[in-house]
Amino acid sequence: MDPLIIGVPKPGRADDAPDTVPDGLAEPLLEPRTDSKANNAVAGPVEFAAVDRPAAPALAPAPVAETAKPVEAAEPAELAELAEPAEPIVHGEPAESTGPVALVELLDRDGQVRQTTVVPAWPLRIGRALDNHIVLSDPHVAPTHLSIERGEHALEFVVGATRNGAQIGSKRLRPGDANLLPVGPDPFELTIGRTRLRLRLPDQPLPAELPLASAAPLLQRLRPIVIAALVLLLALVFGTYLDTDPDGLGRAVGSMLLAAIVGAAIWCSAWALLSKTFTRQAHFGWHLRVFLFASIALLVVGTLPALLAFSLSWPWLSDFAFVGIYVVGAAALYFHLLAVEPAKHRILRWVAATGAVVGIGLTLWFNQQRGDQLGDELYMNHLFPPVVRLARPVPADRFVDGLTSLKATLDKKAKDTSGAEEAGARGDDE
Repeated sequence: MDPLIIGVPKPGRADDAPDTVPDGLAEPLLEPRTDSKANNAVAGPVEFAAVDRPAAPALAPAPVAETAKPVEAAEPAELAELAEPAEPIVHGEPAESTGPVALVELLDRDGQVRQTTVVPAWPLRIGRALDNHIVLSDPHVAPTHLSIERGEHALEFVVGATRNGAQIGSKRLRPGDANLLPVGPDPFELTIGRTRLRLRLPDQPLPAELPLASAAPLLQRLRPIVIAALVLLLALVFGTYLDTDPDGLGRAVGSMLLAAIVGAAIWCSAWALLSKTFTRQAHFGWHLRVFLFASIALLVVGTLPALLAFSLSWPWLSDFAFVGIYVVGAAALYFHLLAVEPAKHRILRWVAATGAVVGIGLTLWFNQQRGDQLGDELYMNHLFPPVVRLARPVPADRFVDGLTSLKATLDKKAKDTSGAEEAGARGDDE
């Protein structure tokens, strides 16, 4: 039996179809359903699949009125109108879907993000009470510690009833303060109690993606280390060659290489262990690069000032060569510590600069106490090949005449020394 398509009469047209249809053409009508599935059904043509049933006994056809007409199928245009879903009924204006207004990141001591919280709307409240948007378990945080409201071009930070206040970047806010800070390209760094937070806004640009060291090819990662190691070894071998007799050159070079390799391994392993303790990553390759480049810089700083002093007759360059050594050491210390405390760049710079200044100051003081001069050398004791000499030679007469200015100073030194010896002799006699 072919499926029957039941159409709907045209609106405004008289229904000339009979109330009944011949037996065997259609299934009996079902009771209307009121469940959700029935209500959600899409209006349109209905098809009933044919079902095999036992044959019914033959009956005489029922008399049909002369005015009866066959059921007409609906026109395609009418079916298309009926198949269109009804427009949803909207009560009031639809709510606009907006994204988050900010993101708060909880940072650990090395600057890594431990937890993120999406801020759906302003104002933002931070504290220990459970009715805050950001709830902290820090005992140094008040129940309602800080409230943040967004303005057109700034954020308003209001510190609540707390003893410790809050720190926004480098600005310290006391309890009860309300301050407007302009929105810039960088996120806001918040320190509340002992908790570090970072507030990011949607209109602030994201920093560029940082490359992973492990993603780079192995040859590209090892190239600077290998080149620096070869340069350092060649410089050490050349220095050993200059300072050692030819008979013991092989033994001296072997001892030097062994000492350099063991020293580098111990130094870098100690820093890697320290980095592993604080940041959960060893960063051995980073510490090895810092060691190699710092060692090359120390060799340059230890040799170049003496060479320039000899070439240009500027003895003060070799007298104060220790300044460059302290600067290189402070830079190496900064980069080593940077792998241990990657989030404290400013503090580490101050630590390195303070170490260099203290070392230079102590060396100047010791030089003054030992030789009555700030320089490290009493005279220039470095001799290089004459070909690198750029200053003009000084005639002997001119050199001797220049020594006359030292006569008064030497006589004074001699008198002071003789007076001290006489006083010591008297004390021994008594």
